[in-house]
Amino acid sequence: SHILIGLSENAMPEDTLKSYYFIKNLRDRIIKGEDFNTIAKEYSTDPSAKNNGGDLGYFSAFRMVYPFESAAFNTPIGQVSKIFRTQFGYHILKTIDKRKNRGEVKVSHIMIEERDDATNDEKKSNQEKLNQLIQSLNDGSSFEDMTKFSDDKGSSKNNGELPWFSSGQMVPEFEDAAFNISEIGEYSKPVKTIYGWHVIKLLDKRQVPLFKDVKDEIKAKIKRDSRSNRGVASLIDRIKNEYNFSQKNISSPLSNFYNSRLNYLTLDFNANSINLFCDINYKNWNRSAFKTNGKTMFTLDGVDYTEDDFADYLSINKINVDSSKSCQVVIKRYKEWINKVCIDYEDSLLEKKYPEFKALMKEYHDGIMLFDLMDQKVWSKAINDTIGLVNYYNLTKENYRWSKRAIATVYESNDEITAKRVRNLVNNRYNISLLSDDEVRFIGLGKGEFYLSDRNILKLMNRYRKNNLKIKEEYYEKGKSKAIDKLWSNGLTKNETNLDGSVFFANINGFKNEELKTFDEAKGEIITNYQNYLESLWKIELEQKYPSKVYKDILYKIIN
Repeated sequence: SHILIGLSENAMPEDTLKSYYFIKNLRDRIIKGEDFNTIAKEYSTDPSAKNNGGDLGYFSAFRMVYPFESAAFNTPIGQVSKIFRTQFGYHILKTIDKRKNRGEVKVSHIMIEERDDATNDEKKSNQEKLNQLIQSLNDGSSFEDMTKFSDDKGSSKNNGELPWFSSGQMVPEFEDAAFNISEIGEYSKPVKTIYGWHVIKLLDKRQVPLFKDVKDEIKAKIKRDSRSNRGVASLIDRIKNEYNFSQKNISSPLSNFYNSRLNYLTLDFNANSINLFCDINYKNWNRSAFKTNGKTMFTLDGVDYTEDDFADYLSINKINVDSSKSCQVVIKRYKEWINKVCIDYEDSLLEKKYPEFKALMKEYHDGIMLFDLMDQKVWSKAINDTIGLVNYYNLTKENYRWSKRAIATVYESNDEITAKRVRNLVNNRYNISLLSDDEVRFIGLGKGEFYLSDRNILKLMNRYRKNNLKIKEEYYEKGKSKAIDKLWSNGLTKNETNLDGSVFFANINGFKNEELKTFDEAKGEIITNYQNYLESLWKIELEQKYPSKVYKDILYKIIN
C-alpha cells in the first residue's frame, strides 16, 4: 500500500518543503499507530486510494518507477518505508507481503457488468444471467460460443481472450482466480470484481523464464529505465573524490533542508550564487549584458569554475521561464553543469591515465587516416575515374573472358507438385489435352493454337497463387551450377530442392563458346584490378618520396 502527495518535478522550494513536512506528519501518525489505509483514503492524492486505501496488490520488477520499486523491495513486511521522491511527488509505502513471481497466464473470460451503484433489481437480473451462463456451460455449451454474451465487447470479438498478464496487471480478485485455475481448459467459479461478475477460462500458463533466456530483454529494460543513471552517478562521485571537488556552502534554512533531508537534490550548492541566477527572467535574458561578481562556484582538481562559466553554460542550455518559476530549473541546470564538467575533465585525462587506451585511440586514429587516404588515392578514384577504367579495360581486356557457357531456362516452383506439372508441360508443349477447357480459356490460346509458351505456363501456374512459379533465363559457366554441370548437354536437368523447400529444374537450350566480356559484364573485376593497379603506383610513389632502410642485424637480434 502507498500514500502519494503529488508534487511537480519543478516545484518551488517552498512548495517542496510544504509537501515534505505534510507527508512526514502522515508517516509519524502511522508510526504511532494510526491505520495506513485509512490515512491513504483521506490524504493520498492518488485517485485510486479513495477506493482501495492505497492497496496496489502484488507487482514485480519494472512495473513501477525505480525509486518506488526499490523502496518496496527493500522495506521489510509490515513496516513503513522512509519518505522517497519520484517524478510524481513524495511517497511512503507499507509492505504487506512478498511472494515468488507466479509467471504469466493467458485466459479468456465472460463478463456480466455490475456497477457499484447497481440497483437490487439489476443485481437480481445479473444473478439470473450468471446462473443461466453456468447452467449452459454445465450442459455442454462451448465456452467460446458463450463469450458472445459477454459485456466485455472488446474481448468478446476474440472469444473472450485477453493478452498474457502477470501479477499487478489485473484487479486482485480476477488475478487470483486466473492463477488458481490448475488445468488448462478449465474455467473458474464466478468471480466478483469492481467491474462485475466473471467466469474465467485458463488458456495457457508459463513460468518465469530462465535468466539466460531473458538476459538481453532485462538489459534493454534497464537501459530504458531510470536505474541506468546509477552508473553515471557513481562515476561522477568517484571523479569528485579523486579530483577534490569542493564548493563554498552558504548556510541557510533552504540549503540545509535540501542538503540533509530531501533526496530530490543530491548536491550542496552556493546559495548566494544560485540566488543571483534565480532572479533572472530568462525569456528576455541577454547574456552579453549580464554581469556577475566572478565568484567561484566550485573547484575541481584546483581549477575554479565561476559564475561567469555558469552564465555561459545557461546561455547555451537555455531556460524558457520567467523569474517567478526559474529557481528550480536553475538548480537542475547547476547540477547538470557540475556533472558535465566532471565527465569532460575525466574524458580529457583518459589517454594520460590509461596507456592502453591511448594506444588504442592512436590505432583508431591512424586506421581512420589510412582509410581516408586509401579512399582518396585508390577506392573512390578507381570508381569515379570512368575514362581511366575504360582505358585500363582496353589495355587488359584479354584478362576478361567468358569460358564456354550453357544457355538455360530455370523453372523454380514453390513445391514438388507444381514442379512435376511444370516439367510435364515443358516436355509436352504441343499436347493441349494436358489442359482443361477452363485453363485453355484462361491462358487465352486462340483457335488452332497448340503450343504452350513459357509465358502461358507462368500465367497458368500463378493463377491461384502469386509467385507459385518463377522463370528466368541465365548463362552458366562450368562450375556455377551443380544441376547444370551434371547434364551439360541440351535437355532438362533433374529436380533440385532449395533450403526454403522450393523446387527447380533447368532446360538447357544451347551453349555459347568462349568470348571476351564486354566492359559492363566485367566492370566489377575491372574496378578491383584498377584499384590494385592504382595502389601499386601509389606505393612506388611513397617509396621514392620516403625511402626506407632495414637494419637486418638489429632485426635478427630481435627475432632471435
